[in-house]
Amino acid sequence: MKLLFITPPMGNWAAFGERHLACNPFYTQLAAFIREKKAAAVDVLDCRALDLDDNGMMEEVDKRKPDVVFFGTLIPAAGGAAPLNRFHAAMQRIKERWPETITLAGGILYTAIPRELMRDNPQIDFALVSVFGDCEHTLWELLEELKKPSPTFQTVKGICYRDGDEVVLTPRRTLIADLDELPMPAYDLFPMDRYCGYSVIPHYNEALTSRGCEGACHFCYEWWLVDPRNPRDFTYHRTRGGKKVAGEMELLNKRYGVKLLTFADDDFNSDRQKMVDLVEELEKKRLDLSWFILGRAQNFIRDADLIPRLRKVGMFQVLVGIDGGTDEEIAEARKGPMKVGVKELKDLVQHLRQNDISTIATYLNGFWEDDEAKIRQRFRAVDEIDPDLVVIQLLTPIPGSPIHKRAIKENVIEVTDLSRWDIEHSVMPTKYLSRKQVGELTAWAFQSFYSKPGRIERILNGYSSPYVRMKFLSFKKNSEKYEKAAAEDAVAV
Repeated sequence: MKLLFITPPMGNWAAFGERHLACNPFYTQLAAFIREKKAAAVDVLDCRALDLDDNGMMEEVDKRKPDVVFFGTLIPAAGGAAPLNRFHAAMQRIKERWPETITLAGGILYTAIPRELMRDNPQIDFALVSVFGDCEHTLWELLEELKKPSPTFQTVKGICYRDGDEVVLTPRRTLIADLDELPMPAYDLFPMDRYCGYSVIPHYNEALTSRGCEGACHFCYEWWLVDPRNPRDFTYHRTRGGKKVAGEMELLNKRYGVKLLTFADDDFNSDRQKMVDLVEELEKKRLDLSWFILGRAQNFIRDADLIPRLRKVGMFQVLVGIDGGTDEEIAEARKGPMKVGVKELKDLVQHLRQNDISTIATYLNGFWEDDEAKIRQRFRAVDEIDPDLVVIQLLTPIPGSPIHKRAIKENVIEVTDLSRWDIEHSVMPTKYLSRKQVGELTAWAFQSFYSKPGRIERILNGYSSPYVRMKFLSFKKNSEKYEKAAAEDAVAV
C-alpha cells in the first residue's frame, strides 16, 4: 500500500509573506510512525515548496500512484481553517480522476466537526478525529483495515467514515501519554532545501514538540483540534522531553542545515523540567541554530532564571499572548494559579529585552462585548507593555469552543465561508460594532503601534540577532495586505 501526504497549491497566511515554507509537522510525525510500523510505503508531496500548480500536482500524483492520500494541518497560523478549502478542492480533483484512491483528512476542524465536513464534502472518504493530532495509532489501524478484503471500520477508534448514505463516527481514542515514544519526525521525506521563512530567511523550518494546553482559554483556536465528546482532553498537556527536543534540533541543524527554527507549540515552555533539560543539552551540543517559541507568560516568569542561558543557546525571540486590556480581562482569559496582569507582562518584556530576546505579542479583537472603548483600551495596555512586534487577530468562533456555542445560540455568525475563517477576518459582529468596524479599529491599532517614535528603530537595531530585523522587515512589507484583510474581505491565505 502506498500512502501520500499532500500539501496542495496554496498561499500563505498574509502576515508571513509571499513565500513562507516549512515542513508540515503533522505530516513529519505521522509519516515517521507509519513507516516505522511498516503499514505503508510513505511519501510526501509538498506542492507549495516545489512550486507546483494544480496541473503539476495531478502529474505528480499520477507518477506516484498512491493508494491513499492524506490532507491536514495542526497549526492555526498556517491560515486558520482557510486551507481546508484547498484540501477539499485537491481531493475533489483526485477523486474525479482516480475514484478508487482513498482520501483521508485530519487535524484542524476535522476533529471538531467531522460529520459536518464529510456531509458537505463527499470527496472525503475518512476523517481522523483523534485529538491534537494523536492520529498515529488511528492511521495505522485504518491502513491495516483497508488492506483487508472485508474491512470493519467500526472497530477503528477515532475515525469518521461513510456507511452507504450514513456518516459514522466511531468512539474516541485515548490520548498518547508519552510523546517520547514516537519516532523522530521523517524529515528525510521532505524537500528540506526548499524551505524558507517570511520570504527572506533561508535554511528555515518549523516543528512541534507538545500537544494540548493547560489553559484551554475560552477563545483559543486550538478548540478545532478537540473532540467535543471529551473537551477535558484539551488540558491534558503532553510534551517531548528536553533531551529529545535537543536531539531533533541537532538533526535539523547538522543534517539538514536548518539555521532558524520556529517551534509552533502553543505552550512550548509549559514544563519546567523540559526547559532545564533542553538548555543543558544545548549547552553541550553548541549548535549553530537560532530558535523562536510561543509560550505562556506565567511560564516565562517562572523560568526567569533560565532566560540568560536560553539566549546563549539560541532562543532569540518569543511570542506571548496578552489576552486583554485590563488586569481583570487578562485574569478572566488566563487559567492557572499565577496572576499575570499588565505590570507583570511589562516587567517580563523588559527582562527578556535586557537579555537580548525580542518579543512578539498577540491579542484578539472582536469579542461579543467589544465596543470602540474596549478595543482602544486593549491597545493602550499593549502599548504600555511595549513588546517589539504586535500581531492583532480577529476572533473566530471555533467549533467546540465556549464562544462558538454562544455564537450559535445567539445566531450571530455572518460568514460561513471557510476561506475567511483565517484569524484575519471578522466573521461575526459584536454587540456594539459591525464586522467592518472591528476590522477598521484593528487596522488603526496596527498603524498606531508601529508609529510610536523609537519602536521601529529599536527592533531594527536593538538586538544582536539579524533574524529580529529580517522578520520585522518582512512583516512590515506584508502589513498592508494584512490590514486590508482585517478591514475588508480580502483573501489572506
